[in-house]
Amino acid sequence: MLVVVVPGLAHGLVGYDEMIMVRGDSNLNYKVDMADALMINNWLFSGGVAPPCLNQADANDDGRVDVSDSTFILNWLFMGGPAPPSPGPYNAVCRLDAGVNPGCSSGPCR
Repeated sequence: MLVVVVPGLAHGLVGYDEMIMVRGDSNLNYKVDMADALMINNWLFSGGVAPPCLNQADANDDGRVDVSDSTFILNWLFMGGPAPPSPGPYNAVCRLDAGVNPGCSSGPCR
């Protein structure tokens, strides 16, 4: 079986909502770890379950969920890259998403 992935086509657009809990937490377990990056990649490339809250899975806050989000998470965790933008990995309450593309159709803040 041959699988061809065209960069830029594998992504999910983030819908509108103004509250999120933890940017980068794609599996909604209230922490950002390798499992979040794996969930994103599994959904994008292997037909896995979509993240329940796309806005939280949008780790780099660019308004869509794609491989750059899983890369962003792994870069932060293992390479000393920047943390996901606010509300970031250590947030514990629902907050307004100040990004230009807020969105979440389900999750801990709905």
